[in-house]
Amino acid sequence: MIPGDDEIRVDIDGPIMQITIDRPKVNAIDLPTSRKLGEAFVYFRDTPELKVAIVTGSGEKIFSAGWDLKSLDSGDT
Repeated sequence: MIPGDDEIRVDIDGPIMQITIDRPKVNAIDLPTSRKLGEAFVYFRDTPELKVAIVTGSGEKIFSAGWDLKSLDSGDT
């Protein structure tokens, strides 16, 4: 099964896998998003037909602000 959901979209086109972080406003990564990214990377690693993985962010301003500081403040580590 290809991992992904509303926050992490995974698209495959032949040997290319594109992983898109879609967490408006700044694609900040919290613990659930980090785990979903990990699942996508494991899928890429374990699927020999895939040769290239591209990680991108939705939106127009930035790729990702990094870790979600609001979730960190609430105890998400």
